[in-house]
Amino acid sequence: MEQKKKSSFKLIWIFVVIALSIVLVKKEWREKMLAELRQMREGTENAVQFIRDNREQIVDQVRTTASEVSSVVRDISRDIKTIGETASHLRESSEEIVKATKDAAEDLKSLKQ
Repeated sequence: MEQKKKSSFKLIWIFVVIALSIVLVKKEWREKMLAELRQMREGTENAVQFIRDNREQIVDQVRTTASEVSSVVRDISRDIKTIGETASHLRESSEEIVKATKDAAEDLKSLKQ
């Protein structure tokens, strides 16, 4: 199994080297690749700088969001418990209504006779 991983890893590296060689041979592809890499680097630098500049606000926002999520989960749990209790009460009430209706029907039958 280990040998298979090593050979797969080597194959991937060979493919990467060949693909990179093909790209580097053609000048316009090479220039485009370099431009894309520069743009990616600038985007990464901007993101890192934004995080550094706004670290406290980001941390505060994460804490606030986590607290809100926790509160919502507690509310949902409480609501589910209430729904379960209400459903149980409705079942018991329905059984009582059915029993009372049967009793009333039997009383009416006995009155007819």
